[in-house]
Amino acid sequence: MKLLGTIVNGRVELDTPTDLPEGTRVVSLEAEEFEDFYQDDPLPQESWEEHIADLRLRLAELDAGAPCMTVDEAFASIREELGWTDSQAGKSP
Repeated sequence: MKLLGTIVNGRVELDTPTDLPEGTRVVSLEAEEFEDFYQDDPLPQESWEEHIADLRLRLAELDAGAPCMTVDEAFASIREELGWTDSQAGKSP
């Protein structure tokens, strides 16, 4: 979930109301920092219908025997791409 907001008097004021329970911990990034992170790989700008159609296509490809990664392989690939060590990824050495 992505929530946008603005700092007002030192606190984050969200653009839209949320139903997150009281005490929920969140992470906040400056918009510029977040945009820099995705500069080379922008977030997709697809509609909900396009997203569902893409997911259905990918599932059909998997059903037809297309190669895929396990969850552990996917996370290992992400950690490698980010240059994280096991301790940075929350794994024990």
